[in-house]
Parts: sequence; structure tokens; C-alpha cells
Amino acid sequence: MSKMRWKGATLLFVVVGLLSTCSAQIDYFSSISGLENLLRTEEYLLQSFREYVRASKHQLQTLESELHRIEMEYAQAARNTENYLTNPVNVYRLMKRLTTDWTIYEERVQSDEAANTFLRQMVEFRETLSFPSGEDFKASAAALARLQETYHLDTAQIAGGFLNGVKYGTSMTWQDCFVLGKQLFHLEEYNHTKLWLKESMQRLSREPYYMDPHTLEYVEDVAKSLLNLGDLETALKLSDDVLSLDPTRATASYVRNTILSPVGERKPTLTTSPSYYHQTEEFETYKKVCRGEITASPTQLRPLRCRYESKNHPYRLLAPFKVEEHSLDPLVLTLHDFIDDTKIETIKYLATPYMQRSTVRDVVTLSKATDFRISKNAWLAYQEHTYMQDMLRDLQDLTGLDVTRCEKLQVANYGLGGHYEPHWDFYLDTERLPEGLGNRIATAIFYLSEVEQGGATAFPNLNFAIKPKKGNVLFWYNLHRSLEGDYRTRHAACPVLKGSKWIGNVWINAITQPFTRPCLLHKDDAISKPYSTIV
Repeated sequence: MSKMRWKGATLLFVVVGLLSTCSAQIDYFSSISGLENLLRTEEYLLQSFREYVRASKHQLQTLESELHRIEMEYAQAARNTENYLTNPVNVYRLMKRLTTDWTIYEERVQSDEAANTFLRQMVEFRETLSFPSGEDFKASAAALARLQETYHLDTAQIAGGFLNGVKYGTSMTWQDCFVLGKQLFHLEEYNHTKLWLKESMQRLSREPYYMDPHTLEYVEDVAKSLLNLGDLETALKLSDDVLSLDPTRATASYVRNTILSPVGERKPTLTTSPSYYHQTEEFETYKKVCRGEITASPTQLRPLRCRYESKNHPYRLLAPFKVEEHSLDPLVLTLHDFIDDTKIETIKYLATPYMQRSTVRDVVTLSKATDFRISKNAWLAYQEHTYMQDMLRDLQDLTGLDVTRCEKLQVANYGLGGHYEPHWDFYLDTERLPEGLGNRIATAIFYLSEVEQGGATAFPNLNFAIKPKKGNVLFWYNLHRSLEGDYRTRHAACPVLKGSKWIGNVWINAITQPFTRPCLLHKDDAISKPYSTIV
């Protein structure tokens, strides 16, 4: 194995996260809708790189192997772009290539006279094309860890291109696993760091890597990291392997001597410190509901059922709504085949130019971006298109609620591992209600796409989750009849494992409902009060 190849590999790990300052910070990781631009960037880079390789025959043996690997990956993506970009492993590897690998190819050809054209094109590309930022690359690693944690995914299976037993793409290389492990280390995701570094070594052991001294540096790095993470057995084995080939390696000697020294002389083991909320019983229940390990118990007032509903509306007597009950108290319904594909695609088309990173309400800043909500959204006035007015009309026909004063339609797209941790839709601080609208009496989520795996709407307090189905609507009441918040309706968007999740959120407000849903003169929220405290 040539030293030149390993020199390039060394640079791969040195430049992790580096990116040209000319690249726009567009926040690609939070939405699937912008990732096509990154794949298009790699198309141009691939074309330019191919031309350089053809002009550099003396490096052909080394470079052609790299070219072939990228071409195979890109050909797979080109055959079905959406399928490729909705696989979180593919997206991570795409961002890794654009963030690190292509920089290495520039370094490799700097000393070659034939490189002038290629290098000039690379400068131009970085000024004109879409590149992920360091934040995008970091977020893609965090998303893989989130998916692995939420859905209990096996590390070797993910690295092999499998998600929940389904083969979606090519396998990760040992370098991919190594870089991911080091990223997770810096993110203090130590449990996942250990898994990915060990997987990297497993994959590396299948190659004749011990003959090259540069590789030993990576093995030593992993051994030292595993020492800090408390995996002494693996760290000792790796350091012994290195020393058997080169007894002069200082880092391997340090690792071995530290492990064999008295316990009191070692540094404390690094451990992940999750936030308070991520250690609560509710958050554990939320993950179990997302995985389908918990289902609702039959404690309803009567058996749940599916039915046709017309509400005695003349048109709906001929074309009734298809209603599926999930809960009667609080009322949670799925309305099947509620919106057709033509309307869906039109709404997505109208929203796409205005998509921005989703934010959450904050007691200080009113709204801010946060890691517990990863998506992009756009707000559309219902008057912009008759299709959106039809959505409100149909909701009014079914629920009887007055929809003349609703917040704008929120269209959202969830990106790599996109999710929204448990939250309430109603406003807890009634002093900050939208002016002239009142609190959110009901929520209707229009599912605007299919989601192959993950992405369900979970109700941890009710112990069930609803899988998105294109054309369906999920409806529930957020408030009791006394207009107090129903804390049982705390819900979440489970991380998207495979697919692109598009939804449209309609929030019906209370200000115009005194005759359609009269409020009670006494409080009726005692049943939901116990759910107001997160434990």
C-alpha cells in the first residue's frame, strides 16, 4: 500500500470539519429539501476530478481506485436520488466526502503540473456551488447517534448499509467509521464513540493495514480514545498489536503502561452526561413508543372504531369522511384520504422557496433554533391558494369548529434524523397568545408524504404513535372544554430513519369558538393535571 495513499488518508482526519469560507451557511442537515444541491455539487466535482485523473497517468493507479469508489456511490444516488438522500448513512457519507475527502484530492495533486486546471476549478466551485458547513457535518453525525439511540440500531448493521434489517446502500469504510467516532467524541457522545471506533478497527482488521506505518497512528488514536472511555480490554489489544509490529511506538506504549498501572493512577473514565430531561421516565417512554414497544391499553369509554362521518353535511352524505379513532378522551382521530396528491404537491411547491430552520418558543427570545427540533418550515397564508382554503373548509365540515381565525399554515420538512421532542401545542404562557386568536384549541397535522421508516407522531402520555401516511390528517383537541390545557396531549415527532417527512400544521384557535364549542363555566382539567409535571 503506497505511502502517498496514506498521506492522503492522514489529511482526511486532519481536515475533518474544514470548509471554504466562501460556502454559504444554508443549514442543510435540518431538511431533506436542500440536500439535492449537495449531490449536484458532487456531480461537478466528480466531472472535474475525472478530467484531472485522465490527464495524470503517472498517478492513475492510485487515483482510479478513489474515482471508481465515488463513481459507484454517485451512480447509485443518480438512479434514485430521493431514495439515496433519505438514507441517513448516505447523507452522512455525502457530507463527509464534500467536507473532507475532496480537500484531500486537492492536496494530492498540488505538486502535479496537470493539476492547475483542476485546482482552479475547485476554487471556482467553492465560490459558486453548495457545500455543507462544519455545523452541517457535525449535525449529521449527531443525527446518526440520535437514530441509533432512539431505534436501538446495531452499529455493524448501520455501517453495512442496513437500517432495521433493510439494505439501503453501500457499506461505510473503516475511515467513515473512524471519522464518525472522532466527531461523536467531540460531541461528548461517548457511548456511541466507543461503538464506532471499535467498528472502525473491525473493518480495518480485514485489510492488510499493519504493513503501513501511517495506519498505526490511527490504531494508536483509537486505543488512546478507548482507554479514556474505559474499554481497557480493546485498548490493550490494539496497543499490543501495534507494539508487536513496531516496539518504538510511544502512544501505544503509553496506553499499555497506563492500563497495566495501578487503578488509582488512571484518569477518570469519560462518560456521557445527558440532560435532565433525557434521563426522565417520559423521554424513555417516548423512545419506546417510537420503537413500537409500548401500545395503548384499552381504557377508553367504549371500544375504538373506524367509521364514516358526514355530520349531516349535504355533500358529505355522498362523500363521507373516513375516521379512525385512537383515543376518545382526549379525542385523537386520523382522517384517512383527506387531501389528494395534486393539492399536496401544490402546497409543497408553494412552501419550498420559503423554508427556514424551525424554531421553538423561548421565554427570553420568543423563538430560537434548537437541537430538540430539527426541521425546516414555511408559513403560508390560506388565501394564497384555494387548495389551502379547501383544507380549512373540510376541517370545518368534520369538526364543526370555526376556522375563520387560524394561524397561518405551517409546512415543515424533516431532514437527516429530523425530529421534535415531546411538547405541547397549546401556549403555557397565556400572556403571549397570538394577538386576536387565543390559545390553540385543536391541532390538525396533514401528512404530505410517506415516510418509509420512523417519523411517527408519538403521544408518550397516551402510549401510542401514528405513522405518517400521505393524504391522511391527524386531529386532536389541545384544550379542555374549560379552555385549560390538556397536558395529556404532549406529543413528539419521532426521528425520521428513512424517508423525507413533509407535514402541514393547522392550528385552530379558540377565539372564534364560543358557539361552536362552548366553554364550561367550571374547570374540567383535573384528569390531565398529573401530566403537567415531567418525571
